[in-house]
Amino acid sequence: MLQFLRDWLQRFVAVQGIDRAMAIAAQSYSAFLPLVIVYSATLPRGENQEFADVLVNRFELTGTTAASVRQAFAPSGAVESSLTVLGVVLLLVSTLSFTRGLQRMYEGAFELPTLGMRNTARALAWLLVVAVVIPLRPLVTAPFGGWPLVALTLTISTLLWLITPYLLLGRRVRPVRLLPAALLAAIGMAGIGVWSVIFMPQALASSAAQYGVIGIGFAMLTWFVAVAAVLVVATTGGATFADRWIRS
Repeated sequence: MLQFLRDWLQRFVAVQGIDRAMAIAAQSYSAFLPLVIVYSATLPRGENQEFADVLVNRFELTGTTAASVRQAFAPSGAVESSLTVLGVVLLLVSTLSFTRGLQRMYEGAFELPTLGMRNTARALAWLLVVAVVIPLRPLVTAPFGGWPLVALTLTISTLLWLITPYLLLGRRVRPVRLLPAALLAAIGMAGIGVWSVIFMPQALASSAAQYGVIGIGFAMLTWFVAVAAVLVVATTGGATFADRWIRS
């Protein structure tokens, strides 16, 4: 077990885990998050829930902190009215830089040569998968509660984090070898969910009090760094496990 942990740490260092996490967080914040906001604004919502309301409910925000979040993010109507075809295309191109960042992280963890832009078609396929998961996940999990909800959420998350490297690695790694990393990522993201409810209300309130609306952006960037760090740790750990105990 100790040797496994050493190998895990060595692989994390080999992929420059800290720098990789910071890069993925920055790309998520600057490219992927805006795309999600635009996509969410175009989705029909039965309760007419704004993206800001999603964050307020997700992080269980109240009072002035919730008001600051709603002020920081434009209403869906404003987002829709400002959309242009060129703007969406540029945003999509920018988001592909985020997918390539994820791709390089997976390639480093599984010690594969880089595909670069040759994998663009599969990166677009991954974005399509995410576009399907965003609206369907709440509908699928809504009827459940307690441990069944936890089990279903972990299952969906595991499947998503299994499909992600499978597509971004150009289907060069068998799903069974990707499964340990997917399981670790799902568990890690569940931990991030608990941590977010505890940490984010205070972080958002403190940042908003110090810097105003822009402080919301600072706190959100911290959240993305935490998510990216968990993903890099989980991926390098899963790749190490696969190399030691799963045949190629």
